[in-house]
Amino acid sequence: MIWIVTDSAQEMKNNKGKGLVVVKLPVLVNGEVPQEEITDEQFYLLLDSEGVNLTTSQFSPAGFAELFEELLKDPEDEVVAVCLSSTLSGTYNSARLAAMESGGRIHLVDSNNACLSQTALVKEALHLRDQGMDASEIADALEQAKKEVKLFALVPTLKYLKKGGRISAAKATIGELAGIKPIVTIDENGEVGVAAQTRGIKKAIRQIASLVEEAGLDPNRPIALGYSGLDDANIHALTTELESVLGISLAQVEPCSLSQVLGVHVGPGAAGIGFFTKK
Repeated sequence: MIWIVTDSAQEMKNNKGKGLVVVKLPVLVNGEVPQEEITDEQFYLLLDSEGVNLTTSQFSPAGFAELFEELLKDPEDEVVAVCLSSTLSGTYNSARLAAMESGGRIHLVDSNNACLSQTALVKEALHLRDQGMDASEIADALEQAKKEVKLFALVPTLKYLKKGGRISAAKATIGELAGIKPIVTIDENGEVGVAAQTRGIKKAIRQIASLVEEAGLDPNRPIALGYSGLDDANIHALTTELESVLGISLAQVEPCSLSQVLGVHVGPGAAGIGFFTKK
């Protein structure tokens, strides 16, 4: 078995039956791990509650070491780990430290991405494995693939990304201007950047579709659509606009609700797409 391991900074769900393991990045409430699981309804209430501070943390080296030991009990098994961009989190480094004694059976990929573009990479990893590639070949292919994947997402405000240190104060000032709706991306350094800015949700959705068309979406490779918050209206509007502009159907791509780890950094109302560009 070739296990694909990733983290909850992307949207694929844990499915050990299909050889996919997703480690859950902690969401801390006032610096503490909650004793009970928080529902999405509770989470978004807490996000803007007075006196409540929600933060995220990396997965620990010890946690990865325990997981890798479990997955590699069979001497024939290997792991391909596709981690959140190392410029945004220490999770990749935690996996690297845990893999040092693996004897080459753990193949690490710094995705250089996050959120829906990381999701697309994980989908690609699963596809390559199912096509018969070995673990080393998958990791090598993903090193190239991560240069071909894109993320564009409407974020109603950059205040959450600024608060969490995922975007600079200078970039965040864009999102503080009245009516401005920033469109974020992940740049070549694996950092959060602003691809465009416009006024109003409808114009932002049209702008994303234009950016995707300009980049050249490959409909034959994995696509990921997602939204944050409890209202999925923005992602349905974006899907409709993408289908119109690109002339394709996205009916086979089920929009996903972004994880709470991502919700901490983007807040409610975000909507976006992760996709591969045509070679």
